[in-house]
Amino acid sequence: MNSYRWELFRYSLPLKEPLRMLGQVLNERVGLILRLSEISRGSSAVEIFGEGEITPLPGLHLESLSQAESQIREYLSANLKPTPHSETLFPSVRFGLDMALRTLVQSQQEAAGRNYLSVENGNFIKQIPVNGLTSATGKKLELECEQLQNAGFKTIKIKVGRQTVQEDIERVRSARKILTEEISLRLDANRAWEWEEALEFARAVKDCRIEYCEEPLRDFQRLEELHLQTEIPLALDETLWNNPNPHSLAKKGIRTLILKPGIIGAWENTKLWIAYAQQNELDVVLSSSFESGLSLHWLAFTSAKLLSKQPAAGLDTAKCFAHDLIDPPFTLTNGNYVFPVTRPTTDQKYLHKIAEGNSTIATETDV
Repeated sequence: MNSYRWELFRYSLPLKEPLRMLGQVLNERVGLILRLSEISRGSSAVEIFGEGEITPLPGLHLESLSQAESQIREYLSANLKPTPHSETLFPSVRFGLDMALRTLVQSQQEAAGRNYLSVENGNFIKQIPVNGLTSATGKKLELECEQLQNAGFKTIKIKVGRQTVQEDIERVRSARKILTEEISLRLDANRAWEWEEALEFARAVKDCRIEYCEEPLRDFQRLEELHLQTEIPLALDETLWNNPNPHSLAKKGIRTLILKPGIIGAWENTKLWIAYAQQNELDVVLSSSFESGLSLHWLAFTSAKLLSKQPAAGLDTAKCFAHDLIDPPFTLTNGNYVFPVTRPTTDQKYLHKIAEGNSTIATETDV
């Protein structure tokens, strides 16, 4: 049992353009930042704290922001509550609490003179690849594909399923003509299509050298059948969110698991899914849920620490915001996230404190 000093903040990040996703239209991302400091008898000239982000995405998380806020306030205000790994906590709350505890460990390591990027063999994590993201159409899609390619991205992901099937087919074909052969092309349909639509699309793009198509079917139970009829490689995302038993998943044609720690349950559950993927020779891509740069950095760190093989991560969403919460901001260089020398923390000018107090949390945490 460890005692912590906690502070809870609200933030609002304006979007450059409205975000249309999963039947929702957002003009800003509103969320919470939890800051934890361990209470000890010793004193230090260095401020030691960890931060975690609690940001349910409307249309994606079942819990609302107000529900998540009520739960984390109740959790922090009472002793002997469930641990951060408890399934009784909302996924967004579990993710933020877990991140705050683990980044607190990093802060303690830094105070002891150890770089937060160091690993067991004494080397340092330097960077991970990221896939460039576009949902544009027409000439704008062509322009964005050229820009992403020129910016050094080796993997590009196109959102499909928002236009007609024929329009999406033309978008994919147009992008493939622009992108050089060494650029990997991913597609994400977010379960947009019925069977006939998915079948038409998959047959039409099978010669476009697709790395995978994420969740093309509303009826995910027909994914294997779709692959058998079209040979299109597939990836699972939404199918994983509420599936505690990975062994019940479709296997034929599945190439990659897309893991969103903000939904599936933070570090430990992410490790379980990675172990399953390794046992079944599947790739793993860690992906965000449109969080701020604080979470994007943490997801990049998680990917670097837990994955021996590093497919391009799904973290190219910071560009959607007018500004970031962290200093230094989350930025990509030559298609990669280069880890900053010092651990990023939030910029106080974007935060509004809403609560504070002391808490006792029973957990074992390491990074």
